[in-house]
Amino acid sequence: MKIIILVIITVMVFSGLGLWLVAYGNITSEERNMNYGVFVATDKINYSVGEPIKMTLNIFNYIKEDVVFYFNSAQRYDFIIEDEEGNEVWRWSKNMMFAQMLGEEILGPDNPEIIYTAEYMGELSPGYYKVTGIFVAQDRPMSGSIVIEVK
Repeated sequence: MKIIILVIITVMVFSGLGLWLVAYGNITSEERNMNYGVFVATDKINYSVGEPIKMTLNIFNYIKEDVVFYFNSAQRYDFIIEDEEGNEVWRWSKNMMFAQMLGEEILGPDNPEIIYTAEYMGELSPGYYKVTGIFVAQDRPMSGSIVIEVK
């Protein structure tokens, strides 16, 4: 019995640690080595059913040279919420239309970051959800994810 309790406590500690690490955004090692990338955050990690979820996608470039990102449309970002089984529950851009035009964003010493935000106003059932922020650049798409809990 003591072993089972110890295993349960160990799993809970490591699960909590994993959620804490994931809650502060994920940046792939490739993006970290290039000194530019994305950071995804929500205003909280735990939500009540029906509570709005505020999401932030931060695109950054801290190197001394400009990095140019190219786009096929006016859309620059997207947010997705998925349930524990990986089913898409919500997508910010769903049912939206974006102008079909070429564009670019330049990040560098004079403009080191761009911040995009969105808010989910629906009602999620209790459980864990993955929130993904996507920078939809044609030549360098990037994304980051975090896990939130709805109680």
